[in-house]
Amino acid sequence: MVHGPHPALPQRGRDPKALERLRAGIELLLQSNRFYQARLHPVTTWEDFARLPLTTKGEITSDQQANPPFGTNLTFPIDGYSRLHQTSGTSGTVPLRWLDTPESWDWWIRIWANHIYRSAGVQTHDRVFFAFSFGPFIGFWSAFSGAERLGALVIPGGAMTTEQRLRTMLDLRATVLCSTPTYAIRLAEAAQALGIDLSASDIRLTVHAGEPGASVDATRDLIERSFGARCFDHTGMTELGPTGVSCEARDGVHLIESEFVFEVRDDAGVVHSLPETGTITGELVATNLGRWGSPLIRYRTGDRVEVTRAACECGSQFAKMIGGIRGRVDDMFTVRGVNLYPSQVEDLVRRHAAIGEFSIEVRSVRGMEEATILCECQGDDGEGAVSMLANELRLALGARIECRQVAAGSLPRSDLKSRRLRRV
Repeated sequence: MVHGPHPALPQRGRDPKALERLRAGIELLLQSNRFYQARLHPVTTWEDFARLPLTTKGEITSDQQANPPFGTNLTFPIDGYSRLHQTSGTSGTVPLRWLDTPESWDWWIRIWANHIYRSAGVQTHDRVFFAFSFGPFIGFWSAFSGAERLGALVIPGGAMTTEQRLRTMLDLRATVLCSTPTYAIRLAEAAQALGIDLSASDIRLTVHAGEPGASVDATRDLIERSFGARCFDHTGMTELGPTGVSCEARDGVHLIESEFVFEVRDDAGVVHSLPETGTITGELVATNLGRWGSPLIRYRTGDRVEVTRAACECGSQFAKMIGGIRGRVDDMFTVRGVNLYPSQVEDLVRRHAAIGEFSIEVRSVRGMEEATILCECQGDDGEGAVSMLANELRLALGARIECRQVAAGSLPRSDLKSRRLRRV
């Protein structure tokens, strides 16, 4: 497959067929989707679309709880669906169950094959290893099918220990790794403990999802040094679909505008179309255009982003989230009046080779938030690294944050999403 720029889009980033896809899809929902019937009206112009209400995760969750097991956001009879997945539940909420029709699952696969793998440079001769559990969480299920569609050799890594995954990757000479960024770092730590030089392996590309880490400079650099490979970020949601992928410019994640309508809700609650010039900051709002069996219309993703349409050296005309997803809107914490996100902390933590896993504890003290960074360290200079980190956090972020060393192996680990922010 050619590794090159994405298709051109017209002014404002709107695919010329997007409005027609919206019109036809919403007409279908008005006929048979109980969740959306009372919320929507016919759409023939972008002004019509802008008058549609936003959809929140809370509304979807409440609907599924009131109408178990799948809720009312179903456009077809239940026997028209062929796949079930659910959200990971890492945010502490009840997982959402989501159904796909054969057509919408094909949409997922096509995006992976034609956009995500294309941007990362994955080709038919590659051997792609998937280091995740293959449970009900969407994880890399669609990535697995997308690699099959591409013609690459797919290697499942479910039901394996970390060491088994390492040995399998090496024995089968895998060339591409798909995992969360945290788990890639865990693989690298395990390889070091086993005396394995991952940088000498056949892995040439790593593709990551589930966390912002692969767009955090220091985390991406650590993964690339560990594997001797190029690292790419992918964004998406179980309930929404695969929304974006990074490129060779390495400064953000392109939104896949041919398959979604993207907007940004600013801090005042006003929703804007993506800008023709300049940048816009706020919460990403998305409408998928290929999942009409269980769609999301103007969905508040909860992701904090800064979006630009400035020219990208990779040639894509898709808008770009500068630095990827900056964090979850509900993950922001405030220390002495300074608003912070876990990804900002991660960028500084990952610059210290002596610090391995970390966690952020936030507590309320006399009505104000205070934060502590818990750090697992390796080697003899752990205390020094933790002290330096505290100073760097103060200088870079303008906030005094306590940093404390904890015992190795005491912090939780997962091959799915890592939840590093904990409010205590």
